[in-house]
Amino acid sequence: MLRTKALLLLAVTAVVLAGCNGVGEAETSNATGNTPADTTPPSPPTGLTGAAAGSTGANLAWSASTDNVGVTGYIVRRNGAPIATPAATSFTDTGLSAGATYSYTVAARDAAGNMSPDSTSVSVTTAIAADTTPPSTPTGLTAAAAGSTGASLSWSASTDNVGVTGYIVRRNGVQVATPAATSFADTGLSAATTYSYTVAARDAAGNISANSATASVTTGNTPPPPSNSAGLTWDAVTVPSLNGYRVYFGTAPGTYLQPVGQGINVGNATTYTVMGLASGTRYYFAVTDFDTLGQESSYSNEVFKDIP
Repeated sequence: MLRTKALLLLAVTAVVLAGCNGVGEAETSNATGNTPADTTPPSPPTGLTGAAAGSTGANLAWSASTDNVGVTGYIVRRNGAPIATPAATSFTDTGLSAGATYSYTVAARDAAGNMSPDSTSVSVTTAIAADTTPPSTPTGLTAAAAGSTGASLSWSASTDNVGVTGYIVRRNGVQVATPAATSFADTGLSAATTYSYTVAARDAAGNISANSATASVTTGNTPPPPSNSAGLTWDAVTVPSLNGYRVYFGTAPGTYLQPVGQGINVGNATTYTVMGLASGTRYYFAVTDFDTLGQESSYSNEVFKDIP
């Protein structure tokens, strides 16, 4: 029995010695032997900025957050919903709609899963997408003669993804008008002449459709002047200050129905037909020219015509 007690005492002594420090006090330790859990969240990201990246993207950037252990990444939210978890302090959002506004926030997180509050929000409006789609080609182009010097055109409206702003009318391949409506009256044509027309549509972005099918028209013959008229022609005056011509006529030589300076102003034309003359009467005619200062020349040589 004494021997057994000695052995037990030695064992207890060994345990006590193993559990004592240099001053005879017991050491303390965590019950599990682990480091205390990290419950401290990172600081909120600051300086969040956003800028449109074309019509379908947004570039975001912010200042780094701090943490008692270390920031492992960030959570980007668009309109309140998480969309990305970048490790860097920038992010490019893609696949957005053109001309739309989006709101973004960013939060930081650490390895323990602690998350910071959201940053202040920033809004980004994407650019409006460039319009590169041309309108549809005009259809149903028709052309009809309008007397001896004109043509009337009409066609069906074109369509466009944004909107048609007008049309381009070409006569014999040369642009002659840009009407907004789906019709056009061409004037100043030559009598008994055939003309070819096409029409193209355009939009506000400058996109132009293909030309329509061609429509041709032949103007009518020039009708003969009525019997109670007199057709006049004269040689052009070639002076830099020329402003136009005036036609005078009357029923006696050298005596005209129009006072000086009040003859019929025919502009710069060198032909004119006087209409509505009395039957059975002889009329006398003369022409003057006038300059930009209003100074008028003397009468031209006089001609006459008997109205039947």
